[in-house]
Amino acid sequence: MLSPCLAFLLLLPGLSEGWQGETASQEPLTFQCHVISSFPNNSWVQNLGSGWLGDLETHRWNPQNSTILFLWPWARAHFNAERWDWLQTVIKVFLLSFTRDVQDFAKFFGEIYPFVIQMRVSCFQKSPVSFFQVAFQGKDFMSFQGDSWEPAPGAESISQNISSILNQDQGTRFMLQSLLNGTLPQFLDGLLDAGRRYIGRQGFYPKLVRVTWMKNGQEQPGTQTGDLLPNSDGTWYLQVILIVEAGETASLACRVEHSSLDGQDIIRYWAKSSTWPLALGISAVIVVVIALLLFGVIWWRNKRRSYEDIL
Repeated sequence: MLSPCLAFLLLLPGLSEGWQGETASQEPLTFQCHVISSFPNNSWVQNLGSGWLGDLETHRWNPQNSTILFLWPWARAHFNAERWDWLQTVIKVFLLSFTRDVQDFAKFFGEIYPFVIQMRVSCFQKSPVSFFQVAFQGKDFMSFQGDSWEPAPGAESISQNISSILNQDQGTRFMLQSLLNGTLPQFLDGLLDAGRRYIGRQGFYPKLVRVTWMKNGQEQPGTQTGDLLPNSDGTWYLQVILIVEAGETASLACRVEHSSLDGQDIIRYWAKSSTWPLALGISAVIVVVIALLLFGVIWWRNKRRSYEDIL
């Protein structure tokens, strides 16, 4: 005789309502701005910039017209148009000044083209202080600490010399201090709030997740795990299938392990009273779990290193 087909849709409710971007024991989420500046010769430079909330890209710099591209409707956070215009102007002026200074330094110190400079600004959730780091040819070069530039530990003497020169520019130092310790923390708070409202309940984030079928506390062999597939909002969904004989669903449970759960795995048992379509003729019971972990987004706890480790 052919057995019926049972489809089980696991939605895992009740987690997204209290989402605040982190749990009590999780490390704060980080917003980072990355800039990669390539100098092929002494008369040309290419600046590539992007903004990332955890490992989700939210912004991109358009070098053609010196504007910020918003990759999500909520990426504007709670900043109004005037404030974004001001930020675009600040970034444009900074990049122009930065390019001029690098070309002058290269001429003065005899640096050989081509070379690449990387800059990273990191803003941690619930922290009043952000960090600005600079790397040259892939190695730590210097950073902006407090209100001044400092050479990276172990960097060559040229890093000390350039830091000393840049520290004479009090106007730029004041601007960086204001951006890092005022504007960026405010922006991150607004970005988390706006993103939570927009994304809603459409999947889980980040994509690293483990879903298993269990019986009497033992993981069941023969589980078929599909690919992690993206939703249009940057979240993910996963389908896991287990084929069992009809009538052997007693004590069957699905377990979900995810970074946002702080070690408290979600376990849902197969209910005998579940009402699902029983019309298809298949010689086994097919149990399907689509792990939409949150109805919404659980943000990744970026691995936050201490300031000393970063440097």
